Amino acid sequence: MPKKVRRKLNIFRLALLIVLLFTFIAAGAGVGFLAGVIHNLPKWTPGEIETELTTFVYDQNGKKIAELHGTENRIPVDFEIIPKHLKDAFLAIEDPHFYEHPGISLKAIARAAYVNLREGRFAQGGSTITQQLVKTAYLKNPKKTIKRKIQEALMAIQLERMYTKDQIFEMYLNQIYFGHGAYGVQAAAKTYFGKDVQDLTLGEAAMLAGLVRNPAAYSPFLNETAAKKRRAVVLAKMVEYGFIDEKEADIARAEKFNLVERKQKARYKYPYFIDHVIEEAEKILEQNGIESAQVYKGGLKIYTTLDPRIQETLQTVYQDPQYFPASNDKDRPVQSAMVILEPATGQIKALIGGREHVTKRGLNRATQMRRQPGSAIKPIAVYAPALEKGFTPATVIDDVPTEFPSVPKPYRPENYDGRWRGLITLREAVRWSVNVPAVKVLDAIGVETGYQFAKDLGLPLLPQDKHLSLALGGITEGVSPLELVAAYAAFANQGVYIEPYAITKITDNEGNVLYEHKPKRRIVMSEQTAYLMTDILKTVVESGTGWRAKMNRPVAGKTGTTQLPDRPEFKGLKGNRDAWFVGYTPELAGVVWMGYDITDKDHFLQRVYGGKYPAMIWKAVMSEALKDVPVRQFPRPEGIVTAAVDIKSGLLPSELTPEEFIRTEIFTKDTLPKEVSNVWVEAQVCAETGKLPTPFCPTVVTGVFLKRPVPYDGDVKPEDADLELPRELCDIHGPQAGSTVQVCTDSRHKGELVLANIPGPGEEGGCPPELIEEIIVQPGNYPSRYCDLPDHNIVQRSAAPPGDEPPARDKQAPPEPQLQAWVETSEDSSSGIQVRLTWTEPEEDRNYIYSIDRWTDSNPTKYNIGITTSNQFIDRKVEKDQIYHYRIFAIDPKTGLTSPSSEVTVETEIN
Repeated sequence: MPKKVRRKLNIFRLALLIVLLFTFIAAGAGVGFLAGVIHNLPKWTPGEIETELTTFVYDQNGKKIAELHGTENRIPVDFEIIPKHLKDAFLAIEDPHFYEHPGISLKAIARAAYVNLREGRFAQGGSTITQQLVKTAYLKNPKKTIKRKIQEALMAIQLERMYTKDQIFEMYLNQIYFGHGAYGVQAAAKTYFGKDVQDLTLGEAAMLAGLVRNPAAYSPFLNETAAKKRRAVVLAKMVEYGFIDEKEADIARAEKFNLVERKQKARYKYPYFIDHVIEEAEKILEQNGIESAQVYKGGLKIYTTLDPRIQETLQTVYQDPQYFPASNDKDRPVQSAMVILEPATGQIKALIGGREHVTKRGLNRATQMRRQPGSAIKPIAVYAPALEKGFTPATVIDDVPTEFPSVPKPYRPENYDGRWRGLITLREAVRWSVNVPAVKVLDAIGVETGYQFAKDLGLPLLPQDKHLSLALGGITEGVSPLELVAAYAAFANQGVYIEPYAITKITDNEGNVLYEHKPKRRIVMSEQTAYLMTDILKTVVESGTGWRAKMNRPVAGKTGTTQLPDRPEFKGLKGNRDAWFVGYTPELAGVVWMGYDITDKDHFLQRVYGGKYPAMIWKAVMSEALKDVPVRQFPRPEGIVTAAVDIKSGLLPSELTPEEFIRTEIFTKDTLPKEVSNVWVEAQVCAETGKLPTPFCPTVVTGVFLKRPVPYDGDVKPEDADLELPRELCDIHGPQAGSTVQVCTDSRHKGELVLANIPGPGEEGGCPPELIEEIIVQPGNYPSRYCDLPDHNIVQRSAAPPGDEPPARDKQAPPEPQLQAWVETSEDSSSGIQVRLTWTEPEEDRNYIYSIDRWTDSNPTKYNIGITTSNQFIDRKVEKDQIYHYRIFAIDPKTGLTSPSSEVTVETEIN
């Protein structure tokens, strides 16, 4: 039998068969789909515009609160009246080949298909002007789908067969939506510029043409910068297609927006809230592929978060003049805005954007206006991130005049009241809204840390806001009341930020859900940090700058006030630009802003600050809003403990700490202080002068004095300076001619005459006997100070119980620490570098204390920069290209004996 010949498989032929098979299947499916689309074309009459349906808005209880109608602001005009440059602008940006295609553009469709494939979603539709007219005038289904786009194209072709191009263009220009309730070019010209369409300039025409793609995003009332950029795009397209030349485009780009100042009567019961809902709805629809014009004509049902009882309370308070300062100009009153939201959900319960519903340039002050927040930013950008990094409410900061290196000139913040409180706790710094401690804390944690923390809480910061003035609210764009209260709500919500919202759901007129809100949450800080910050802010309301907001329930809050601009017109004037109060309870958070829309030399806040009228308004609204709500405490998380502390050191009280400087404070378990306060010393002073005694003072007394951790030698003395150990010697009890005194001859004094420290009964230490010399001094040449070398200090001799005398070896000084130091980069230092010090610890089990001194060649005075029980220390207060000298002392707390290390020199130069 002949062998069977086996044929080889032709891969190419097989692939071709498979492709053809799938092509036929797809084609069949496509034909079937297309047949279905054609069969289901909506019934329409090209000469009749589709009836517009009313949109309804509902409150949180499902009760109707507003009806939105679009036809109230449409003024049709003849095609001949519309200026050529306006028509050209629309053609350039929307459909440059309008007069050439049959209603659809295959080139535009292909381009849109490519974009959609690249984006992986239906991002672009390739619509011609004819298709846009069909979409806005005849199609009820607002969603972008393949089915709707096919129907739109078929109806566009049919429309082109029945009307001329000019007729279609006229219908389009009278139909299209421009935002703010304006339909058609004439209504848009009146809405934005207060003029008839034939009077529009080229720049104004280009702006209107650029609006229709996304009225909410490009409205000059809401975002003038975005509107100008969009206008520039339209003008560039007009040049590209030969409608204008480059010179005409440049002139149009330079045009300023002369927008109309619209005054209108409120059309809704809750006008400002509805204004915000409309704005939010337009953005939501555009993001979901639905034209924003559907808000006014689509028969939608918009369900909101509004609490009508709170909203009515808010509006009632804003109609009462007692809550507002008088203005010397009845046409320009002091304005205000307020927002209330629910921290647990992020829902906006009520808002008001002004004292009357007079819409100035479309401005809703509650949501669209941004102003610098002043001290209201401190908890957000300074203190909460500091608590997160290990600071505590008891952390002590020295409130003294301070200069911070900065470019082009040093930064010297001042306190609003001109006071310098000295050593104060973080809690007190927030309570009295003190500026310098806020800047010091931001400097300590790093500007980047505070900046990012504030951004995480929703503040609209820019890269150029990364400087120390961030601590005092000095930011580029400012914040809106809504943005500020949303940030504070995270403190009430255990550290979780929720993006605020006013719309819960949108359906079409048949009940189909077009949008349902999903809360956007992020954890910004720990529950413990949020609780500590809340507890500190409670102090502000209970006994600080926000006392006018105090209620018979827990309230946390913060005031904020911004100064007048640093401009010549305000020179010599006393007053403020903005005043804020933002506060919260466990149930609600609210913010009040007050100020003028335009601040000038005749219109600014006088004797108005955040703790006055804004706090009064906040209390009036919140008291009524929470009238029948049971009182609740802020939930206390695990890991919070209490302890008594010395408020001049932030550490545990010592035996010397005066009673009036001991307070009970809260901490996390990890930040509970373990060291004893070291800022109080016992010393003798002259009974007559109160200064350090000389051997010639007839009477001396012993007292307890404050010793600043970092000495301050400025001309302006802080308020606690009187508590300090005197530095001057008595100057009225001098020596007689030929009197003798004992001086310390240690070489570190560099030949200066300083009195030796001589221990008295029950004391030990002091200057070593071999370095003490008795000399004869003449009147007028007496030493001005005692020896200040740490290892020459006098300490109290420890008394041991009988039979429990320490062995001789325990009376020896600690072993000399072997000190090392080097420079390293740091994200927490303002200069970007830090010096790390490490040293050896003795092998024996002894709890030594280490004191660190630092000095420079230009300032040889040795300052104590820290005390620790560990064997390392980080110095972040250093600058680049400097030489620093360090030395540490090991101190035995049982005997008081000390041992210094060798001096170490560090050059802060990093290659």
